[in-house]
Parts: sequence; C-alpha cells; structure tokens
Amino acid sequence: MPQLKTTKRLRLIAAVLLAAAISILCLGGCGAGQTESAQQDPPATSQTVTVTDMLGRSVEVPAEAQRLIGIGSSSLRLISYLNAADKVVGVEQSELKDNVTCSYRHVNHETFKNLPVIGDGGSKGTTPNEEAIMQAAPDVVFASIDKDAADALQERTGVPVVCLTLSNVVFDQAFYDNVNLVGSIVGKQERAADIVRYMEDTRADLEKRTASLPADQVKTAYAAGISFRGGHGFAGTEANFPPFQATNVKNVADVNGASGAFDIDLEAISSAQPDYVFVESGNLPLVKEDYEANPSYFSALKAVQDGKVSTLIAYRFYATNIELALANCYQVGATVYPAQFADIDPTQKLDEITEFFLGARLSSDLAAEGCEFKQIDLANL
Repeated sequence: MPQLKTTKRLRLIAAVLLAAAISILCLGGCGAGQTESAQQDPPATSQTVTVTDMLGRSVEVPAEAQRLIGIGSSSLRLISYLNAADKVVGVEQSELKDNVTCSYRHVNHETFKNLPVIGDGGSKGTTPNEEAIMQAAPDVVFASIDKDAADALQERTGVPVVCLTLSNVVFDQAFYDNVNLVGSIVGKQERAADIVRYMEDTRADLEKRTASLPADQVKTAYAAGISFRGGHGFAGTEANFPPFQATNVKNVADVNGASGAFDIDLEAISSAQPDYVFVESGNLPLVKEDYEANPSYFSALKAVQDGKVSTLIAYRFYATNIELALANCYQVGATVYPAQFADIDPTQKLDEITEFFLGARLSSDLAAEGCEFKQIDLANL
C-alpha cells in the first residue's frame, strides 16, 4: 500500500509539471504572436480632429473630409474656390439653376444638377432637409446659419456642421479665415493659402497703383443700378463701395453716415456732379426707364455730358462672388485712372481672375448674358 501511494503521488506531481510546462509554452507562443501583431499593426491614430468654426463652436470633423454639403450663401462657393466641388454629395434647390453671375454655380452646373437636393436655399432661405442630408451621408456640412440652427441640425442628422460667416467687404480677414477653415477640413490647405496670397497680392497691386495720387487728382464717381434684394434703377447705389475703396475713388454716395446698399436721393447725385458714373449692366433696362422718364435730369450730369459712363458686372448673387468683385475693381481703376492702369485690359483681367478662382475664363459667357465692361450712352441704351 505505501508503494502504491508513492506511485500515485509521483504521477500527480508529473501531471502538474506537465501542465505547467504546457501553460508556459502557450504563454510564450501567445506573447510572440502579440509582439508580431503589434509590429504589423501599429496603434491606430485618431481619424478625427476638432476645429473651431467661425461662430466659435467646437466641432469634431474627419481628419480629411471627402463627402461635403454646403448650406446657405457662400458655403458652396468656398468649396468651389478650393477645387473641392467634386466632393459635394448634395446641393440646395437654388444651386440647380445656372446663372453666370453666380460664377461658381455656372462653372459647376453639370456637376451640381445631378446631385440630390438637400434643402431650398436662395431667396427662400436655408431650410435644410434633414432626411435628405442623412441619405446623402456627408462627412461634414458647411453652413452659413446661426449657432442654434447649426447645433440642431448636427444633433438631428449626426453629421458635423461647421458654421461659416459672410462679409460684404472684398479684402477681408474674415473671408481669409473662412477659406483657411474649409481648406483645413477638406485637405486643401495649400489651395487655401494660394487664394489668400492671390487676394493680398491683388489688394497690394491696386493700392500701389493709386494710393500715392495727389488729393487734387483723386476722382469722384457714382455707382448706379446696384442690385440688393432685387434689381434697382439709377437710385440704387452703395456706400463704401468696395471697387471704389480699392482704387482710391471718392464715392459721392458716402454721405450722411450711409452704409451698404440703399436708394439715394437723386438730387444728391446731381449736386455732387461725379466725374464718372458706373452702372451694373444687369440693371441697364431699369436705368433706361429712369432716363426715359426724366431725360433732362441725366443730360445735366457732367459724367453723362463727358461720356464717362461705364458698366460694371453685378457681383452679389447668393452673397459676394469675390472673383467678379475683383474684376470690377480693375474696371473702375482702368476707367478712372487710365495712366495708372495702362497695362490692364479689364476684360482680360476678368478672365485671368475667374480662371484662378474657378478654372474657367468667363468673359464670353458673361457677355452673352449682357454682362460686360464697356462705355455706354444712357440716351441710347
């Protein structure tokens, strides 16, 4: 019996040792497997980043968004400027209408017209279709809407909403900040930097040409037929008109603390007697009606008598079309200060600018719709 107990005890010890050996081998094998796996598959890096949008909201977005939607004025325009229109997966109903004075929409019409509609847009206001947005499955929505609307849209759709802002100023830090923000999200940082550089170079070029003019050589001008909330006749104008400001032209509509677009008292224009008059070409029919109703008023204007009436191209359509605004600056400069702009053909400059921003030379398309730079005779419109 003692010998049997000893034998059983030895077998038990052997079994325990064998189990321990097997366990050690398994742990060693698993450890080797884990090490090899760790070498082949390094820890994943974050796939999102947090940005601060133009309203100060912190928004978590993909590191490089590939599927985009733009809501409200300027959102889709900025995407187009950044050469990212091919990433758009849904558009507002208003974006389906081709209009050459809304240049980004005109250039991308064939692309946009086949995309799902995700809201109204335009004069109807920004009314996003949340279900349509979710079906389009964007990585991010860019929107020129208020904070509360953005928070609600983001919560209901589960899609990051990045707010953008608008400005009527052409050379504006806010515009640069918008461009850089969108560029950083869609992987177009270099393009964004190019746009800001182009804008600043243009501003510097315009300033260099006119800033040193003696006070007695600074000319006065009036901008007529300026569109705001629809077309306007001769009284429709704008205080602090950017193309005048950029070219050192004194705006006779900068009176009595006026700001932005408004209808001026025409007696103020006849009293000021501007050296030059500019008219938005799209509103020439309305100006023609004004002339026919009161030809003596217009014939008494010095600029009309001297043949110094020329056209501009409307540049506000669903907010500011920067490329057309810049072209208008050169049209004003070349018309008012021909010596300082002797090397500039405004129509050629228009093509250069639209090609940079949108990849297309648009002067011919614009002219086909009656939007061109030219001298005009109000008596023979």
